[in-house]
Amino acid sequence: MPEFELPFYMQHILLGTLAFFSVASFVLAVVTISNAYRLRNVLLVWRSGKFYGFPLFATFFMILSLVLGAIAWYTSMQQYYPVIGGYVLLSINWVISSYYMSKRYITDNGIVKNINDPSQTISWLEIHDFVEKSEKNGNLYSFLYLKDHHANKSPLEAHRLEIEVPTDQVNAFRKILNHKLGRRFQHTFSDTSQHISINLSQRK
Repeated sequence: MPEFELPFYMQHILLGTLAFFSVASFVLAVVTISNAYRLRNVLLVWRSGKFYGFPLFATFFMILSLVLGAIAWYTSMQQYYPVIGGYVLLSINWVISSYYMSKRYITDNGIVKNINDPSQTISWLEIHDFVEKSEKNGNLYSFLYLKDHHANKSPLEAHRLEIEVPTDQVNAFRKILNHKLGRRFQHTFSDTSQHISINLSQRK
């Protein structure tokens, strides 16, 4: 049976595509790390999401790429080194980006759910209302916020941001909410509160 080989131009297209995504993943990783280290006055941080924020699929892809690279090296298949190198670079960048994007940052200025998505970053002054709900592994907080909090906007124009806080971080998170929002809101948390809604229209 004759050996199948891709046309020369197809090989270049596939290598070019792999090179493009490898470079793009590297840029994403650099931007993600830069955004994480540019945060100032971080009060609280934890990892969230499936598998407690562990980048399972990215890690599996990285391990697979390293195994293929080891096989190529052991069998002296130098022609596959560029392809394996691209996959390894892509997988490492994927792991780095996933790791930092799974983190939730609570800073002196506000809440950062995704460091690469400005729409998931809100300041304390923008928060109009929120609800706390007890979950199995922690508490779920739903925040209503107005992006232009100085404008005379209706609460119906508010956006919503949900963030899950693990059980071991709930008390620390409540203390921050009390400190940041208690001065503007009439109601604050107690240690035993399970379901609380705070409205900005209720002022002291």
